[in-house]
Amino acid sequence: MAKRIGMRCPHCGSRAQIRTSVEQSPTLRDVYFLCQNLVCGHSWVATLEAVRTIAPSGLPNPLVDLPVLPRNEVERVHDLLNPTSQRSIFDE
Repeated sequence: MAKRIGMRCPHCGSRAQIRTSVEQSPTLRDVYFLCQNLVCGHSWVATLEAVRTIAPSGLPNPLVDLPVLPRNEVERVHDLLNPTSQRSIFDE
């Protein structure tokens, strides 16, 4: 099951629901949240930004220039995403 992107209300700590989002650029979105606690009812805007490349795209957009993660960071991310998997003996 995939994890859902979400946030807790910064005021009451309840789950918040994404109501909508607006693209600001190919790497930046404004995300509109609404607290699910009816007594609180807080709504706010957060930003979601692409900041680094883990694996290069097969269809790169010339308008997007994201720094590429160094190899040791890619391995760390792999280990975080796949805690039970073992890397191939051919990975160097």
